[in-house]
Amino acid sequence: MAKETLQKYLNRMLKSKGTTVTSEKKKASKYTSISAAKKAGSLYYTNKKGKVMAAVFGSDLKDIKAKPKVVRPRKRPDTVELAGYPYGEQTVAERREVVLANRAVNSRNPNAARKKRITDAAAIKNANLTGADWMRTHTSAQYHALTKAQASALGLPRSRVAAMAPNNPFRTLKFKDGQGWNYRTPSKTRRGGGIDPLRLANP
Repeated sequence: MAKETLQKYLNRMLKSKGTTVTSEKKKASKYTSISAAKKAGSLYYTNKKGKVMAAVFGSDLKDIKAKPKVVRPRKRPDTVELAGYPYGEQTVAERREVVLANRAVNSRNPNAARKKRITDAAAIKNANLTGADWMRTHTSAQYHALTKAQASALGLPRSRVAAMAPNNPFRTLKFKDGQGWNYRTPSKTRRGGGIDPLRLANP
């Protein structure tokens, strides 16, 4: 159990006596020991070296119960926590980066935003994956969120119609979520317009 500090003790005594430090220290020259000062009700005394000291014994300090330390669970870093449906393996930090980038593009040039919108951090992060490899690690929704230019850059068909052409090698391939090219994009997403996290979170 901890003891209250000397300063807290003196503040408590000054408050109970309704006096000030200056007033109490003026009386210090009358006493040369703690016992004499305490007997006279003074909070200070003067030692042999002429220095004003607090007239306090260790036993005068109250015992104080230490406050229990509250251990709070550590928050998972947003670089680890997943953003959730429908963003697949995209983390909170990645999703925030996308939203901020889209907002910056829109604020600079609303017309160019439709062409230059950054629609998916996972697509950017995994830009080294192309074609069938990209499809195996991404969902159909992530593909439909890409612009045609982004799809071409990733070695993917520019559209669902192009992918379903009879001689297209992508015709029979499926995405990570098991969806094929005959799966139509939900009305809550627009091709090349990005995914609205508020609308898709409540389908």
